Amino acid sequence: MSEQELPFIQITENDITEANQLSLHCPFCSNPVEDNTSGEALIPVICTQCGTLYHKACWQQSGSKCVVLGCGHDTYRVYGQQIGPVLEINQSDIAAQSPSSNGRGPSQQTRRLKHEQRRQVEQMQRPGFWQRFWQWLLDQIRIES
Repeated sequence: MSEQELPFIQITENDITEANQLSLHCPFCSNPVEDNTSGEALIPVICTQCGTLYHKACWQQSGSKCVVLGCGHDTYRVYGQQIGPVLEINQSDIAAQSPSSNGRGPSQQTRRLKHEQRRQVEQMQRPGFWQRFWQWLLDQIRIES
């Protein structure tokens, strides 16, 4: 039986990035990187090139470069820091909009249909002619003692 040679494995930058984002351990010290830390040195930072998590002290000890094979990038950002502009909406912004959720007020047709619906509901809740008649007749028959 002859051995068959398999093709080489191609590892792309996306593969490295995805693997690093799944790892919650610092590649320099192999300890877990945690978000809620009390010390300045343990603040989690991320390589801006490949997205690998580090402790800030480990990043500095590694020569301020990413230690992931094939990356070697020299800039980082603090984990959880906003990358781009953030849209902020205040209560006053919401109040300034029209009461309708789609930005337009109700149309005449909608108003007419809602009025018709309210009228029909009120009519159903009101006693009809026969119900009023039988109630009147029952009231007339009652014998007072």
